[in-house]
Amino acid sequence: MVRVLVNKPQPLEARFVQERDRVQAVFGSRLREFRIERQMTLEMLAEKADLHANYVGAVERGERNLTLYNIWRIAQGLGLTADELMQELPTRKGKR
Repeated sequence: MVRVLVNKPQPLEARFVQERDRVQAVFGSRLREFRIERQMTLEMLAEKADLHANYVGAVERGERNLTLYNIWRIAQGLGLTADELMQELPTRKGKR
């Protein structure tokens, strides 16, 4: 077993990179759907969530791995709960 040092970021194992990218892409697509349904621009959502518009755009494109806090902020900006925003995430493949 590899020993992990606390507070030192560890690179993601290659076998998990595809899974992470898939989850981020699905989340970003769902976020964009909700934003467009509410007729909001990236800038409008970013302002309501108190985030930068470039950050929100990167999330929608699946380029960012969000913190729980930022998921909550974005959900609140859309008038949703974090649970509603994350409902359509794919089921994990592999170990159970």
